Amino acid sequence: MTLADLFRQLSILVGLPAVLIAAVASAAIVVARDWRVVLFAYAVLSVMLALLLSQVIPTEWALLQVIVGGLIAVMLFLAARQLRWHPASGVPWQDRWPQMVSLGSFRVLAVALTAVAFLALRDEVVLPVVDALFRDVIFWLALIGLLGLALHEEPLHAGLSLLMVLAGCELLLFSLMQQRLLIGLLEGGRLLLGLAISYLMAARGLETVQPAVESRPTWDADDLRP
Repeated sequence: MTLADLFRQLSILVGLPAVLIAAVASAAIVVARDWRVVLFAYAVLSVMLALLLSQVIPTEWALLQVIVGGLIAVMLFLAARQLRWHPASGVPWQDRWPQMVSLGSFRVLAVALTAVAFLALRDEVVLPVVDALFRDVIFWLALIGLLGLALHEEPLHAGLSLLMVLAGCELLLFSLMQQRLLIGLLEGGRLLLGLAISYLMAARGLETVQPAVESRPTWDADDLRP
């Protein structure tokens, strides 16, 4: 069984269930603090978006969404593992992981207010030649992605929030234009962006845990005198 056949068998998820799962996964990326939960939510979001894209572009092209999303999740997973506690360093991994700017309760409240704004404004958003279901997904990804960029300053959450905004742009472009070259360029750019995010994660995490260099005693010429 090929991946294309698997996607066809999963066509029951295409539609409102896939949209709801994608909405929950994108909200989990913004709210959750544990990087394992965040990466799992991003992987689920990539699969749901691929299922939706299979309705407007060929299934083989939509599979690129899953492949690129999986590669990005693996790169971010490897980068996040570098921040774990190492016995030789004497620094627990909780202290090595960059601290969030906002509290968990505040992030939940912000997502809830964003959902209220989405429900109030969704009928005002008009995208010609785009299905209403796709319009809702695009609008939600744009809102939740911008919210994540506003709430987070560390590379993992901020980078995935930017990727969600780009995913909404991809849905809009692929709904209007079905060109193989365009899909290849956008997915290649998304992969390079994921590589940059993983590098920033490792660089910032290692920078925050550099052991302080003990100051060596300075000797004065007068100290050597009897």
